[in-house]
Amino acid sequence: MSIVKTPIFLDLDRRRELVFDLNTERLIQGVNAEIGGLWTKIGERENPKTGKLEELCDVNLDNLRTYLWACLYRDAHAKGELLTLEDVGAFIDRRKKVTLAYLAVRKALDIYYGRDQEGK
Repeated sequence: MSIVKTPIFLDLDRRRELVFDLNTERLIQGVNAEIGGLWTKIGERENPKTGKLEELCDVNLDNLRTYLWACLYRDAHAKGELLTLEDVGAFIDRRKKVTLAYLAVRKALDIYYGRDQEGK
């Protein structure tokens, strides 16, 4: 059985491929065993239509940097690079890149956890 995998690329200092696998998950846990998700609750607001309180969230930048670093590990290793968290943070030199990085990491996570297959 062959598994066809669509690569996930992100243009940073160069075009880099993101991979999320068991090794990636272990790298993340090695940095912080208690690491949370990619979102942080920043408050609440009342939904004007339903009247219910809803959480307001924003990207957790520390966690995004860690996830992105781990997802880039295989690509960097293949090129003989040793990336640090600070190197990866420096790649994100525009706020728009935060969004692009989040979307790429999220896509890699969805593939890893099988969420890319839901509804198909």
